[in-house]
Amino acid sequence: MKILKRFLPQSIVVGLFVFFLVFSIITGFIFQIGKLRDYKAEITQINNQIEDTKEEISRLEKLCNKNDLEEVARDQLGMIKPNEIIYVDSSERDN
Repeated sequence: MKILKRFLPQSIVVGLFVFFLVFSIITGFIFQIGKLRDYKAEITQINNQIEDTKEEISRLEKLCNKNDLEEVARDQLGMIKPNEIIYVDSSERDN
């Protein structure tokens, strides 16, 4: 009985420490599971955005070939090739 009374405070402290340690590990584990779920959802969302972007790129590539892009650049944007000379008809310019 004397031994039990002698080690009772120490065993209570050790028991509380073990309880706190186990509680901390369990809550940390639960928190990590939640973060993992959030990251997986974010990865899925980003993968969907990547697929949408790839589809849009392929759709735009089908619509525009190199000649179409050059035509748009020349007619609508007024771009020219290097070392190219442009002649402008002044009679068309006045109209």
